[in-house]
Amino acid sequence: MSKPINITLDDIVARTTDLPTFSAAALEVMKMADSANTRAQDIARVVSQDQAMSVRVLRLANSAFYGMSRKVSSLPEAVVVLGMRTVKNLAMVAATYPWMSKPLKGYDLGPMQMWHHAFGTALGAQMLAIKSRKCDDQLAFTSGLLHDVGKVALSLWIGEKLKAIVYYAEREGLTFDEAERKILGYDHTEVGEHLGKNWNLPDDVLLGVRWHHEPAKCEPYHAVADCVHLGSAMAMSMGLGIGGDGLLYKFDDGCYLRLGISPDEMDSITADYVESFKKYESMFQAMAA
Repeated sequence: MSKPINITLDDIVARTTDLPTFSAAALEVMKMADSANTRAQDIARVVSQDQAMSVRVLRLANSAFYGMSRKVSSLPEAVVVLGMRTVKNLAMVAATYPWMSKPLKGYDLGPMQMWHHAFGTALGAQMLAIKSRKCDDQLAFTSGLLHDVGKVALSLWIGEKLKAIVYYAEREGLTFDEAERKILGYDHTEVGEHLGKNWNLPDDVLLGVRWHHEPAKCEPYHAVADCVHLGSAMAMSMGLGIGGDGLLYKFDDGCYLRLGISPDEMDSITADYVESFKKYESMFQAMAA
């Protein structure tokens, strides 16, 4: 089958006019929050360089989810009260929400659908990382949040070709990402990895982005790919962000063994996950304000 889109990965980054950008302040916070020498004031100083992100972080800190007894009025106070690792997550959320909440016509995702799936995956991946102790939970959260970023870029080029890709996948017995590779020459995970490299995202974050559909192929192996794979499946099971590609993906049940999680433990994690996601609704409202 000939390629309907004659465009390289470099072209997508160079020629896509509405490509999402990743805040330099968010990247700096990502690095600083993992350093033992970073102070609350340092994190607050960097976040304050991005006015839009500053406003959102304060909104999130004051959302009903955190249930503060008093209003958090400054960024340094937010870092002290919530902790640097939590503020790091809030910075990632604040940086990605503006473009992840938009509809993705190429993948048949309406407003907020991409966002709900991304956040749901991040939450699930983080919970799995904590339970398994196989990778850092903040890494799992960030990688889960960004795992489908390639769709944001590729959506603009797929256009009306989604149905053709779905039809081809179903006819040939392929997964959606396999059909993307056959037709386009690459899939949304490769686009996401390429975009992340242009943003200078950490390599371990990009492992979850690139291999979240095929975690067993992650070389060198990293548990973040398994955490994001399972986190995405958990989000899908709640109906979060099921677009035109639907459920045309393979599930790798080897994740359980590699993460050391039993079926009973997975049932318990899933129950906690559903309850936790519902509690985050107040945070979503704060971001949309």
